[in-house]
Amino acid sequence: MTVLRCNACGSFSIPPRLFCPKCAHGVLEERETQGFGEIYSFTTIYVAPEIFKDQVPYDIALVELKEGVKVTARMKKPQDSRLEIGAPVRFCMKDATGYWFELESA
Repeated sequence: MTVLRCNACGSFSIPPRLFCPKCAHGVLEERETQGFGEIYSFTTIYVAPEIFKDQVPYDIALVELKEGVKVTARMKKPQDSRLEIGAPVRFCMKDATGYWFELESA
């Protein structure tokens, strides 16, 4: 998973960005993350936009990566498992809808 790292203060952010959200420096470079983090918050969608209505219910999580940046992502999980705040997750793919993570034990 690629994130941006500020060359001035070292903070990470999710692209696209024109400047660092922490220090306003304008030089950012792409960096690969380890792709591991934990669930910071989550919700289950039961009423979705038309394009996703055939996928309900589905889970959306705010994932805090080990590098400290938070990203909103779809969650892949076994049918009988539950999401929990603090649960370890790993990046599995990015598609047209955004980032996807899965439970580390999956």
